[in-house]
Amino acid sequence: MTASAILTGDDVTAMEKLHRAAFPASEAWSVSAFIDMMRQSTTHAEGIFARAELKTMLLVQYVAGEAEILTLATAPDARRRGLAQQTLDGMQQRLAPLGLAKWLLDVAEDNWAAHAFYKKLGFQVDARRANYYKRLEGTSVDAILMSKPVGGQITK
Repeated sequence: MTASAILTGDDVTAMEKLHRAAFPASEAWSVSAFIDMMRQSTTHAEGIFARAELKTMLLVQYVAGEAEILTLATAPDARRRGLAQQTLDGMQQRLAPLGLAKWLLDVAEDNWAAHAFYKKLGFQVDARRANYYKRLEGTSVDAILMSKPVGGQITK
């Protein structure tokens, strides 16, 4: 594995392929969705490649000291190796000079692996959005909103 690399518009096909492998079909983003996101000046993306294949990626929207995690994906064959945390750490270093003060995200209530991952990293639950994620079979799942201050600050 290599260090985190900045992703650009040239990487959207690899980003779509990874997202499709990492998420259920109903949640996977299209190439056009990645193109739209990468065109925004507030979007920052990093990833880790192994043998020219994108294994982990992180897209954030950074505005006014807050970085909202839009998506964080790791290939199934590369999970539980610290790549997602490495990518988050790399992004935090990249955004620190811009005044990053807080991370924000939402995660599906039934995504237990993501809950455990973010909790281990110090994210706390702030709120929930009822029936936010729609499933293919017609059911809905709440979104859990989480945040984490940067630099170990405690928020109340």
